[in-house]
Amino acid sequence: IAQYWKWAKEYYTETSAYGIRASLRVLRDCHGSTDAGSFGPNALRVVRDAMVLGKAEGKHRRPPWCRKTVNSRVADIVRLFKWAASREIVGPDVYQALNTLAPLKRGRCAAPDHEPVKPVSMELVDAVKPHVSRQVRALIELQLLCGARPGELLRLRARDIDTAAHGGGAGATASAVWVYRPSQHKNVHRGKDRSIYFGPQAQALLAEFMADRPLDQYLFSPADADLERRAERNARRKTPLSCGNVSGESIKDDPKWKAGDDYTTASYRRAIERGCDKAFPPPEHLRPRRVPGGRAENDLQLMARLTPKQRAELEAWRTAHRWHPNQLRHTSATLIRRQFGLEAAQLVLGHSSATITDAVYAERDTSKIADVIRRVG
Repeated sequence: IAQYWKWAKEYYTETSAYGIRASLRVLRDCHGSTDAGSFGPNALRVVRDAMVLGKAEGKHRRPPWCRKTVNSRVADIVRLFKWAASREIVGPDVYQALNTLAPLKRGRCAAPDHEPVKPVSMELVDAVKPHVSRQVRALIELQLLCGARPGELLRLRARDIDTAAHGGGAGATASAVWVYRPSQHKNVHRGKDRSIYFGPQAQALLAEFMADRPLDQYLFSPADADLERRAERNARRKTPLSCGNVSGESIKDDPKWKAGDDYTTASYRRAIERGCDKAFPPPEHLRPRRVPGGRAENDLQLMARLTPKQRAELEAWRTAHRWHPNQLRHTSATLIRRQFGLEAAQLVLGHSSATITDAVYAERDTSKIADVIRRVG
């Protein structure tokens, strides 16, 4: 596991590596001390059962995974042994034996099948915007405008944007379109190109972050957001400057946590989750309490205090009031399809086939169906 993770985190994209790490944690918990050469289908079945059950306690607490996620995570582990066999760490028979374990089938296992990702309503999005940083708010609006995946925008720099691709540059008109071609994206390993287009509204949003910023610096930075948050808090200060702490006095020289130069998909998602919790706080008895030292409970401490019934109640509340960045892409696709048609949504989202856009991303306009049935039925 240790050898494979050292290789995988450099080889795979950040998003893929995030999922692989979760798979390896379950494998380590169940069989960390098992001899790799003796690991077989029955041992893999134990790991799969653990994924289905979830983990309610401990450092890496996780909910039960749905059937598709479990199958994907089991495939990660089988791929680990393929890698190990190719380097003669284990025999090829180990990998071949693991391939005999059939994936979980719908309706024939205990793992649930989650609903597909749906667009998020603009009411929920607008409610969260005041509770996130300026940087996260811009990312939300940019995703809605261009239909990009979250990870495609997080490391955007001014030097990466081609302002002359479609009528941009000096003397550009209002119809000029900027183009951004990310070097890392979902299908880069398949040899496919990805182009993201920025129209006038997106350009105005980006210009705010491009001004007075080095060309090779990330436009959306958690470090900038942290500085702005501290400055805003200092501006709201009611204690006279001659009393209390001096601004910046409590900042440590070598802190355990330090804001990075760019967001990750995980930190972007967490920022939105925190915004959702502020916009839609759960009932009083489900909220974090203050612990010794004045800080609020973290999620692990909160879950440890709540009863199983209260945990289920909190999870249900979060499901109803939280949304995640991937839903913004679905919302953008649906809006584009409704206004310009399926082909336009396919092209903007960068799909090679309209089938994917139709089946996965862009919601059909059911009002048109109802109108037809109202006339003919």
